[in-house]
Amino acid sequence: MNPLAASHFPWLLLLRTRLERSWAHLWRSFASILAVLTLLLALSPQTAHASAPGSLLGKILVLHSYHPGFTWTREVTAGIMAAFREADPDADPFVEYLDAKRYGGPIHERLLADLFRHKFAGAGLQVVVTTDNAAFDFAVKHRAGIFPRAAIVFCGLNGYSDSTLAGMSNIAGVVEEADPLRTISLALSLHPDRRRVVVISDTTETGRAIADSVRQAKGRYRDRADIAIIQDVTMTELATAVERLGNNCLIILGAFNRDRQGRSFSYEEVLRFVHDRTKVPIYGLWTFQLGKGIVGGSLLSGQQQGEAAGRIALRIVKGELPESIGISHAVPPVLRFDYSELKRFGISHVKLPTGSEIVNEPNRPLHTYRRELAIAASAFLVLCGIIALLVIMLRQRTLLERRLRTSEQEYRQLVQNANSIILRFDTSGNITYLNEFAESFFGYPAIELVGKSVVGTITPERESTGRDLAAMIGGICENPDSYTHNVNENVMRNGERVWISWANKPLADERGNLREILSIGNDITHLKEAQEEILRLNVALEERVRERTAQLESSNRELESFCYSVSHDLRAPLRHINSYSRILLDEYLPLLDEQAQHFLQRLQAASHRMGQLIDDLLELSRVSRAEMECERVDLTELSRGVIEDLREGDDDRNVEVRITEGMTAWGDRRLLLLVLQNLIGNAWKYSSKREYAVIEVDVVRRNGREVFLVRDNGVGFDMAFADKLFGAFQRLHSPAEFEGTGIGLATVQRIVHRHGGDIWAEAEPDRGATFFFTLPPEQCSPAEMRTASPPEGT
Repeated sequence: MNPLAASHFPWLLLLRTRLERSWAHLWRSFASILAVLTLLLALSPQTAHASAPGSLLGKILVLHSYHPGFTWTREVTAGIMAAFREADPDADPFVEYLDAKRYGGPIHERLLADLFRHKFAGAGLQVVVTTDNAAFDFAVKHRAGIFPRAAIVFCGLNGYSDSTLAGMSNIAGVVEEADPLRTISLALSLHPDRRRVVVISDTTETGRAIADSVRQAKGRYRDRADIAIIQDVTMTELATAVERLGNNCLIILGAFNRDRQGRSFSYEEVLRFVHDRTKVPIYGLWTFQLGKGIVGGSLLSGQQQGEAAGRIALRIVKGELPESIGISHAVPPVLRFDYSELKRFGISHVKLPTGSEIVNEPNRPLHTYRRELAIAASAFLVLCGIIALLVIMLRQRTLLERRLRTSEQEYRQLVQNANSIILRFDTSGNITYLNEFAESFFGYPAIELVGKSVVGTITPERESTGRDLAAMIGGICENPDSYTHNVNENVMRNGERVWISWANKPLADERGNLREILSIGNDITHLKEAQEEILRLNVALEERVRERTAQLESSNRELESFCYSVSHDLRAPLRHINSYSRILLDEYLPLLDEQAQHFLQRLQAASHRMGQLIDDLLELSRVSRAEMECERVDLTELSRGVIEDLREGDDDRNVEVRITEGMTAWGDRRLLLLVLQNLIGNAWKYSSKREYAVIEVDVVRRNGREVFLVRDNGVGFDMAFADKLFGAFQRLHSPAEFEGTGIGLATVQRIVHRHGGDIWAEAEPDRGATFFFTLPPEQCSPAEMRTASPPEGT
């Protein structure tokens, strides 16, 4: 961007600066991504242990029920030590073994108690971690004499219930919950052709718990398979039973470490013994049985039990109370299977439950190094994403720069060729830029105005109206947001004053501080002159309207007086005509032939109609002149009175009248009575030829306003002539059909309009007519109501 463009168009410079900042920010973000990626690639798959201050040495005793070579004990030990060494790599707690699978009895227990009492006297143990039931029972029984202040944390505990810890305190732990029933269901689902399940268990505490749970649930499998339990047998008897199993059987190998003769065996020995004597699938309950002959099952993990107990022990060492930790049931069995056994029995991987794990699969590069491959693939994808992002950023930068150059050119052309005054001035009021149109308009070249104050050059200090323009320019410089638009006088070089409408916009620098004010102006001198001429004409027009209104009011008064006088003066000759024609008919009837009598009768009827017409004209004149007394009027009561009057004059009619209760409105009671007399009277008259006439007076709501109506089922009329309804002397039916003067509806319309309402009609020939009218809903001046829009349906 060239310096001239930057000085004339600061917003372009600001846009470019922000673009460069965004580019730099993106590069910094890219560098951060690369740094993180490098760190990820440099990380070793090994997990680093963070050493915690202090040592667990001398604070914790791990007491095992069985001997070190026992597989379950090895798994639990590995889990406990993993938890300890995650917190302290140098952790080396005390470890003791009761060897309860091979030795037992009161003497052995007493010897161990004396040994531990001597060995740990004064050791200050804080926690004793027991594995399985024998160690827990020993610790609870002898804790007062060996480690009185130590908390007990158990794991691998079978047969736990809410009453197990009754009366005990300072104890927490992890419950061992073997799941033989889930393993049975799982084995049957993988071998749908097998109809017999044999559960092998011993009489140890663990073995009894497994056997009891299976016995209680045997009925659940009655329709699927026969459940048999082999328990409390010798190894010879076990071999015989296993060898006799047919191809429709499954084996669930529970805890069998001691036969009926009291001999002890390891899990591996028993599993190998059974596996060598049968070809049926064998399922287990512990993870250490995998790889030694079982297909799999819902398996308890000794390592997970140990890790959970180790973490509880650490929490107690750090100060938590065992009672606040409680008993954990959060180490459920896992679904785990042996690849070789699955293959041996033709069990497809897809048949395994969701979440199952498979062990001992053959080593495959993709499987063996899947973690490293996943890291490499992730890194490759990240690099591809970064490269794509860079390409997109480069293309966007090129596109933005091209658009910036185009926008700069277009803006320069727009500003220079605009037919409006465009200028900028700084916060001191000094002009910094003006376009060519402004130079031509004011008659100054830019070189003579740039750097000079607006006031005293193109803006006078005071307007011809006396307004202080210098103060106004100062206000714009201080707070341009308060002067987004202003109109004021300006002066050209030749001294001529013009009126200009200005639109002002503040321009800020990169830090958001006010830098300049951009003003765009348009000459409105001719508009200003036209406005002044309009004001002058309006004043003259208002004066003429007042004069004409006064003349019109005078003419209306004279016309009303004339109408009243004419109507009044016509009554005397009408009375004479009516009287003399009546005398002729009464006294000279025998002397008159039939034609003369007919003429006299027509003369009397005509004089009667003219009298009625004069009365209606006088009524219409009074309606226009009478003062209105506005009050709340009960239209229901007035309607009933009108109907009663009509029935008295024509009691032979069969007319059903429906008048809605509670209809009220604001208005003049006398005038509203006249409205109802005319409308209901018309309904009575034009329904007279119906054998069964119906007249309805009701109120409905339209557009939020109350609309009153009078409806009949009479002769109706054609809506094509509806515009003649409310004109004086206008009739849609001949006098021979229905008598009348044609002034009633004109009177009704005038009354409704004086109240600020509207009136209209809807009808069909021979299907009746409905007249609608509105009245003020509340006490207000009629003039206000008259300006309101009529309801829907007018």
